[in-house]
Amino acid sequence: MAEQTERQLPLRRAETAAVFTLAVQAAAGGVALLLARLSGSLAAEAEAWHLLAGVLLWLGALVHQRLKRLAIEEGLTAEAIREGRPGPSGPALFEPEGADLLTARNRLAEFEKYFLPAFSILVILVLAGVAYFLIRPLGAPVPPPKEPLPNFWGFAGIAFVTFLLGKYTAGLATQAPWRPLRSASSYMMSNAIGSLLVAVAFVFDFFELPIAERVVAWVVPIALAVVAVEMLLLLVMGAYRPRVAGAEARPAHDSRLLGMLTTSRGILRTTAETLDYQFGFKVSETWFYRFMERAIGPLLLFMAVTLELLTCFVIVRPGEQAIVERFGVPRAGRVALGPGLHLKWPWPIEAAYRYPTARVEELVIGEQLKLDVPGYEWTRAHALEAFALVTATHAHELPAPKAPLPKDSSAPPGAPAQRPIPSVGLITGTAYVLYYVEDYHAFLYNHEDPKKTLEALCYRELTRYAANSDFLELLGYRRREAAQHLKAAIQRAADDEQPGEPGTPGPRALGVKVVDVALQGLHPPVEVAASFEEVVGAFEEREARIWAAKGHAASVVPAAERDAAKAIAEAQQYAADRQHIAPAAEEQFRNQLAAYRLAPSVFKHRKRLSALKEALLDARKLIKPVWVNVQEVLQLNLEEKMPPGVGLSSDVGGAGGPPP
Repeated sequence: MAEQTERQLPLRRAETAAVFTLAVQAAAGGVALLLARLSGSLAAEAEAWHLLAGVLLWLGALVHQRLKRLAIEEGLTAEAIREGRPGPSGPALFEPEGADLLTARNRLAEFEKYFLPAFSILVILVLAGVAYFLIRPLGAPVPPPKEPLPNFWGFAGIAFVTFLLGKYTAGLATQAPWRPLRSASSYMMSNAIGSLLVAVAFVFDFFELPIAERVVAWVVPIALAVVAVEMLLLLVMGAYRPRVAGAEARPAHDSRLLGMLTTSRGILRTTAETLDYQFGFKVSETWFYRFMERAIGPLLLFMAVTLELLTCFVIVRPGEQAIVERFGVPRAGRVALGPGLHLKWPWPIEAAYRYPTARVEELVIGEQLKLDVPGYEWTRAHALEAFALVTATHAHELPAPKAPLPKDSSAPPGAPAQRPIPSVGLITGTAYVLYYVEDYHAFLYNHEDPKKTLEALCYRELTRYAANSDFLELLGYRRREAAQHLKAAIQRAADDEQPGEPGTPGPRALGVKVVDVALQGLHPPVEVAASFEEVVGAFEEREARIWAAKGHAASVVPAAERDAAKAIAEAQQYAADRQHIAPAAEEQFRNQLAAYRLAPSVFKHRKRLSALKEALLDARKLIKPVWVNVQEVLQLNLEEKMPPGVGLSSDVGGAGGPPP
């Protein structure tokens, strides 16, 4: 509708509409927050806070609109009084000299000069804070929302109501007296779009496609952050724009981006009005703007045609392969394109799908470790969620039962006795599966989600192998053997080998090549890790005592055997001495007795000389002739050691001459 003057408009209509819309905005935000808490949807909660933040804008718009209405009514009253005065008679109440008495106009001027910039800063802080606190929990895994259909109807109703009120208040804001409603009405239109997106996300949740809800949960806070940044830029640029007398003030929280949602004049016209307001002159009347307004259509058409022609080229990088589909069906030949430049029909006739087939990818199976844990202990939680595999225990390691199990008294007569409960164990850890895509066609078309399928196959083979393996062996020396077995088993499962055809891929092959499988961090569950360490410590202590006993036995038994052999040898030697030496001694004594009887003096002299010889054999000797009569003092160093048999001779004096 055409812009009307203050006299032609009911001034209180905009104020009444603002009060009603404020109440609806608060009620819609409360209902949305309640639905979000009941459903557990992050997207619904983000939109609920998006709606509640609009209450602040409507409060500011209501106050601004009321002050503007009072100023307009005051001006109309002053004009009516001035027109009804019979003639000038000096300064009057509403003459320029009495302009300071127009309190409503002065309050509006002060409000627009000081309060609106401060209020814009408050709005920026609120939107930025809401965006920050909504983005923080988005990285954590959450369950899918509950009751999608009732929540769909709830948010669809909110979108419908906010759209009607947003369009109505936006229409009111096109008139100059009701312009303060423009910022809040634009924001309400964004609420309508956000609520509609949440309702569509709940429809996707109903069909078990939760990705839409996660996308909307990201889109809403990011959009709030973008609007907050735009308002901040408008606030900074508004501080430096030239002031034009009589020009209408446009606050920074009146978003130009959101204003495009409520106007039908197009993006160019909205941009032109923004530039006119910012620079203080008619930018839309310059030759460059008019040239761009005429040439924008052909330029956009040229860009669209150019982009469409660029889809005829397919650039495959080194290490990649590409498959071209024509109307959703692979081209004849089932040949993947190698690295290089290739031609195809433009989109949407043909589309190319590339994949780095030469890149070795890693698939983590089992325990998903926390990223902020550089190392971990068995007894401390270090995984995002619990994971455990059932392992077997070999029969030779099971303790023999001390007594047979008692028969169940409730069992019927003739029923077999209870079977012993098998002994099993739990083990947890991480398996890293390294693979690359060998057959891109099979990888792309044989399964809807080949990576999920490969992950499921890896879990199946890992569970099967663990169920047939011993806990301690898998934890210890058989880990490398287990990795090799899992590599071969996963490869056979991925190739969909048929019975009797080893090495031949089946019709449901994944088209991947398993490079290696690594088992790391195998350990008992955290809940029983401390008890397991105590058991292992007892085993180690038992083994240490066994080996200490074996070492003691190995040192004591040979020593005892040696001492026994020595004692036997000495006894045998002693017996030999008694048997052979005693007769010889007896014979020697008889011979000596016969010699003594023949020459007693000679026998005694010889025996005396023999005794002296044996006694003085190792002694040091000093020989002094008997004819020397000189008194001498001999000094002998008894500490000096002489070789055995070496004597000391000294010619003491020699004055007496030779012996007579």
